[in-house]
Amino acid sequence: MRSILLIGIAFTVAVTPVLAVDGAFGRSIPGTWILPGAGVVGPDAGFGFTTLPIGFMGSMGGSRLDPVAGVVVSNDQASTSINVLIPGYVYPTNTEKVSLSSAVMVPINWWTVSGSQEINGIFQGGASSSNGSVGDVVMIPLTAGIHLTKNNNIAFSTFIWAPTGLWREGNLSNVGMNVWTFMPNFAHTSYLEKPKVEFDNFVGFDIYTRNNTTDYGSGTVFHWDGMVLKYFGDKKVAIGAIGSYLRQLTDDTGPLAELFNGFQARAWAVGPTVLYTARRANPGVTLQLRWLNEFKVTNLLKGNVFMAGVYMSFR
Repeated sequence: MRSILLIGIAFTVAVTPVLAVDGAFGRSIPGTWILPGAGVVGPDAGFGFTTLPIGFMGSMGGSRLDPVAGVVVSNDQASTSINVLIPGYVYPTNTEKVSLSSAVMVPINWWTVSGSQEINGIFQGGASSSNGSVGDVVMIPLTAGIHLTKNNNIAFSTFIWAPTGLWREGNLSNVGMNVWTFMPNFAHTSYLEKPKVEFDNFVGFDIYTRNNTTDYGSGTVFHWDGMVLKYFGDKKVAIGAIGSYLRQLTDDTGPLAELFNGFQARAWAVGPTVLYTARRANPGVTLQLRWLNEFKVTNLLKGNVFMAGVYMSFR
């Protein structure tokens, strides 16, 4: 299990409004995959449990059109609250250089989405929808953590989203995507002892299967999250900055995607973060506040990402 957040998710998560995949919703919210110790697995073997709160508010803006669950919508606005429950297990190994873990992420989502919906080529006014339920569950069969040195760690894994969340054709606030998704990823963490500075990076690729109901295929998305933290005193308090970049590598496909010329997307996001460790273990309790503002956004919901809450880790 990685340091605060199990095998270094950060998330994410179920459906989230960030990319130009179906509905301008994707699997990765800018800046949420990266947490302290993102590249650290273990070292202690055993079961663990982590919680993660996430929030997002954004809009497509103006008369921009967006394919959502098989229909066309304009002037999208969305807000979401997600709490992710993460049980996991770190396996005992016979070496101090490698740690192995498995985990499941269960997102509890609340969505509110509004926009103008097209029906038979005519836009209808005032369309809005809200839903709250369990989203698409994420399975992480195996994470391999390599301890290069005490303060230099790297981890490799693949996240697998199953289409377990609520999804209905034409519904604006689906909490699932009705597709399987695979995200091979790696994370790296390094720590400098004297200045008490930590550097974390997370890189992943979101690979989507086709939605058989709408015949919509979302393109593959590359994303990077980076964070630098400066710790103070006994390392209970830290302040830092987060940067994030997302870029869709391949076009969306299908009859509806052709109307949008593939609907490829990209975005940057930056913002500050503050950490306070109230308790280190049994349970570990960390309070975190972060805010990221998105800019240079193309073909996605543009807005702000908030993470404010308590991270708890039981072991």
